[in-house]
Amino acid sequence: MDFSDRMNIYKEEINDQLQSLFEKKKPEILYEPMKYAINIGGKRVRPILCGIFFRLFGGDPARVLYPALAIELLHNFTLVHDDIMDDDDLRRGNKTVHVKWDLSTGVLSGDGIVSLAYKVLLKEKFERSDEIIRIFTDGLLEVCEGQAYDKEFETRTDVTEEEYLEMINNKTAALLAVPAAVGALCAGAGDEQVETARDYGRALGLAFQIQDDLLDIAGDEALFGKTYGSDVAEGKKTYLYILAVKLMSRQDLGVFMSIAGKEGITRDEILQVKKLYDKYGIIEKAGEEAAKYIKKAESLIGSLDNELDCSELKQFTEWMLKRKF
Repeated sequence: MDFSDRMNIYKEEINDQLQSLFEKKKPEILYEPMKYAINIGGKRVRPILCGIFFRLFGGDPARVLYPALAIELLHNFTLVHDDIMDDDDLRRGNKTVHVKWDLSTGVLSGDGIVSLAYKVLLKEKFERSDEIIRIFTDGLLEVCEGQAYDKEFETRTDVTEEEYLEMINNKTAALLAVPAAVGALCAGAGDEQVETARDYGRALGLAFQIQDDLLDIAGDEALFGKTYGSDVAEGKKTYLYILAVKLMSRQDLGVFMSIAGKEGITRDEILQVKKLYDKYGIIEKAGEEAAKYIKKAESLIGSLDNELDCSELKQFTEWMLKRKF
């Protein structure tokens, strides 16, 4: 079976289980927006990664269900509140919760989703449940810290590479480190193995986010999508933006700054920014930075490969990092 097909099977299983969490739940004003937020979609990569590490360390697949669902709920909580903070109207082509209902309902729905995440996490008891809960909670706080940095960056033009990497280490990488570590812990892996799993998740998350920054303006399919160059249009402090500020001449930087975040930005202006990125090798440099973390993730898999069957984890890594959207 092709790995993409297997991922789709995992995704459908997770979707079915998520639906079961909302059966006959009242009041509807709380649970309908929560269910809507979950149903907007997504690849479900975080619960899938949790399951992969659980199986890798010999766990019974049936027992990882609740921790995996809890991680997906945690992720969706962050999306609901991110949309409110960023004042976004759409999420994956659908109205965001606070737009479809109202701001108060959006806040309440996010609170409900994270509360449900903890309720689901506690349904299955493991030998190291206290540590699982601690890692889960630490991950939640890290994401909040990352979002705070991201919000702070909106009003700054002097964000450094180091600051950006710290931000995505919290906001993006933490939500891949948590499922990897939790999956390993639930299966009874040792401390060193759990740490390796967590480090893998962080490295993958860093590569994933930098790739995401790249795909916004350099991805093949992005060229035909309505959201092409959305980071440039919003003036978002991506890795490419930070390199632009660092590397461009005063004249070119003036052009870049006049376009990034401009109201009513045109496609031609976005393509002008892409030409500036190409001129200074910024797309190439960002690709090299992502490759650095990909190599680290692969080396961490290699450190486990002698004693364990890492074939599924290798396939997952390749699938994640070869995406074109």
